[in-house]
Amino acid sequence: MKRSPLLGEHTDEILKDVLRYSAKEIADIEGKAVSFMAKYNYGLAGNSSHIHNSLWSADGKTCTMTEQPFVDAMTFIHKAIFTDKSIPGPGVAADFFAGDAAMTITQISRAALLPKENGFAWDLVPLPEGPAGKYAVIGQAGIGVFASGKNVQAAADFLAFFTNPENSKKLAQYFPPARASLLNVDVLSAANPLLSPAQIDSVVVHGISTGKVKPGHAGFAEIQQTIRASLDALWVPDADVAAVLKSACDRVQPLLAQ
Repeated sequence: MKRSPLLGEHTDEILKDVLRYSAKEIADIEGKAVSFMAKYNYGLAGNSSHIHNSLWSADGKTCTMTEQPFVDAMTFIHKAIFTDKSIPGPGVAADFFAGDAAMTITQISRAALLPKENGFAWDLVPLPEGPAGKYAVIGQAGIGVFASGKNVQAAADFLAFFTNPENSKKLAQYFPPARASLLNVDVLSAANPLLSPAQIDSVVVHGISTGKVKPGHAGFAEIQQTIRASLDALWVPDADVAAVLKSACDRVQPLLAQ
């Protein structure tokens, strides 16, 4: 992606709006919107975490979606959809890997979907800095053994084999290793040959080493469904972003306080 000439016109807003202006320019030039994720679902609470990571307080008991940084983040998304028309709105399918979007935020496991021959030119870059500085977000995945299973020891033995250092190197194609000893350019380059060492170092290694985990909470399914329903009112052109987020907080607060 070329550096946007629009940045020079908005030097006082670069930290806040660099992605918005770049997305608008790409949409104007390429005629394609910017998809924030390969298949973004606006109803999922955690899917705004690459824009703002705080849905509730550190102890998980207080909704923080009414605080100004989160209101600003959701206003950014709303303007990008309805004012700039630079990102697709809810219900619009825009898959970067199918050529339907000009930019996306996604996981290393999707690198295999990138075209290998006669495809479009692409690059991998870190999330842009924002008002809080450099930022990265990471998801979580895990595998375990249930003590109530019928073959607990066999399952535990398989888990140990599945996650040993040698097999963890192979899994690095889909999940960057949790082991610090394996979270390096050599291991990830071998598992992801489409990505250059520089891309892996600046985006994957640095991002996982410094990133914040996507929001999680006990009873997350019910909390997420409540937020999803509350945010339906946000996805219209004349939405009052602050009012919608207050309503969402009012509805989800009892669940957080449990």
